[in-house]
Amino acid sequence: MSVSIGTRFFQSMILLAFLALAVFFPYLWFGVVPFATDDVVPQAEIDRLLAGKNLPDYYAEPLAPIPAEELEAQKVAFTWCRFCHTLEKGGENRVGPNLYRIVGKPAAVAPHFVYSQAFIDARNNGLVWTPENLAAFIADTAGFVPHNRMRYPPMIGYELSAERDRQMLEYLMRMTR
Repeated sequence: MSVSIGTRFFQSMILLAFLALAVFFPYLWFGVVPFATDDVVPQAEIDRLLAGKNLPDYYAEPLAPIPAEELEAQKVAFTWCRFCHTLEKGGENRVGPNLYRIVGKPAAVAPHFVYSQAFIDARNNGLVWTPENLAAFIADTAGFVPHNRMRYPPMIGYELSAERDRQMLEYLMRMTR
């Protein structure tokens, strides 16, 4: 049984379309960039970006102890974040950058992470991650840094909650000390 050239061409185009979708879909849905980079913002540049900001050392003061149930609630609130971010010192970058000791740093300075142009512009315009800025960003990621690649809230089956946002931020502060 012989297959015509037109049929083979059509089948090839369908295959190419599926391959293109397989390559593009992770970026479209999750904002994933499929390559790493050696970009590192030098400490001198970070110091320049922080000059004149007079920020406290957010990690110097100990946090008040909380009940185990509250810590567990914070951990659960942070679950969606864990898909994309790590919190440990030296942790890997995933779909999002490692967030170890992010509070008090300029935006878009985690080493070896491919940031969107929106975050690079925000960094160059003086955005520093304070607890207030992080809270505003978590509450409205697309409004706080327009055109960034972060996909929060998740697109399906997720209800926004100011309490959950507060718990996520507090968990971030607790776990990145």
